[in-house]
Amino acid sequence: MIEAAWLPAFALTLAIEVPLVAAWAPRGQRLVIAGIAAAAQACTHPVAWLAVLDAQLGWWTVEVAVVVVEASFYLAAGDLRWRAPAAALLANAASAWAGLACWSA
Repeated sequence: MIEAAWLPAFALTLAIEVPLVAAWAPRGQRLVIAGIAAAAQACTHPVAWLAVLDAQLGWWTVEVAVVVVEASFYLAAGDLRWRAPAAALLANAASAWAGLACWSA
């Protein structure tokens, strides 16, 4: 079961990653890519949370896997091309840093 801290962590992830990924999209696709980014988060965040909580995988391993999966969403869904992996990496780095800052304080 996902603990009570998951929902605020997920909200923080959405608030940080969706606008960052959308900013990397061409102007005409930003709203679509924002929706795709939110869907990607909805798929990866609970799985990543549980994998780290259950100590099935290390935190870095989970983050790398999440970047790869989310970049795949962005590549498949929009005209991001080379920007897809960069957007996924930047967005995940930003939200991971924010999460660590919030929950380790």
